[in-house]
Amino acid sequence: MAAEKMMYGVLLAVALSGCGAASSSEAQSAAPGGTPALPPVIHTGDGHLDCSISAKENGRQKLSIQQGTGLEFDVAVSPIIDGTIQTKGPEKGGAYRFTSHLAAPGKGALAGVGPVTIDALDTKVNVEMNRYQQPGGPGTLLTFTSEDMAARGIYVEFAGQAHAESGDKYAFRVTLGQPGPGSGGSVKPAGPGYNAPIQSKMVVVVAPQTTVVTTTVTKLP
Repeated sequence: MAAEKMMYGVLLAVALSGCGAASSSEAQSAAPGGTPALPPVIHTGDGHLDCSISAKENGRQKLSIQQGTGLEFDVAVSPIIDGTIQTKGPEKGGAYRFTSHLAAPGKGALAGVGPVTIDALDTKVNVEMNRYQQPGGPGTLLTFTSEDMAARGIYVEFAGQAHAESGDKYAFRVTLGQPGPGSGGSVKPAGPGYNAPIQSKMVVVVAPQTTVVTTTVTKLP
C-alpha cells in the first residue's frame, strides 16, 4: 500500500441533469426559442489530495478543498489496473503511469450543490522523471524529488459521475496542476525490466498555492 498527497490545481467539468432551478453552480441549458445557454460557472481554489494504492489491494483517494470552491470526495478505489514503470537509468530518468476505478460509491461535496455521492470515478496518472535514485539497482525501490520530476510531464485526471441528495446527476473531470517544491516519492517495480508493472507507490506532490480549482457545471437535457 502506498500513500500519495497532493496540493493541486484542478480543472473540473461537472454536468448536471435533473429537474429544478439551477443553483449558483449550475449553468442553464438552452432556453426555449433558441436563446444561447448561459456560460458555465467557474470555481477556483486550492486543494489537497491523499491517495493510497497498490497493485493488489483497494486504495483510497481523498480530495479536499483548502480554500476556494470545487469538488471534494473520499472514496475507495480499485487496485492499480494497468500500471507500468519505465526506467532508463538513474541519470536518464523514466516514467510511470496507471489507471484505477471506483471500488464502491463514496461521499463527496460540490460547491453550490452540497453533499453528493460519487457513483463512478476513473483515475489516470502519468508522471515523468528526469532522473531518480535507485541504490539497490533495477527492480528495486526507486525514489525521486521535486527537482527530479519533469516540468511538463505530470498528468493526473479524475473523471466520473455523481448524484446529489435531490437526485440531480453530475458528470465531472478533474485534472491536477503542476506540483512544486517539496514534491517527490517512491515507486516499487514488480520486476527489473525496462518496462515493468508497478507493485506499489508512495508520492507526495505539493502544488503552488496559486494553483486553482476550476469547476464548470452545465445542465443536461
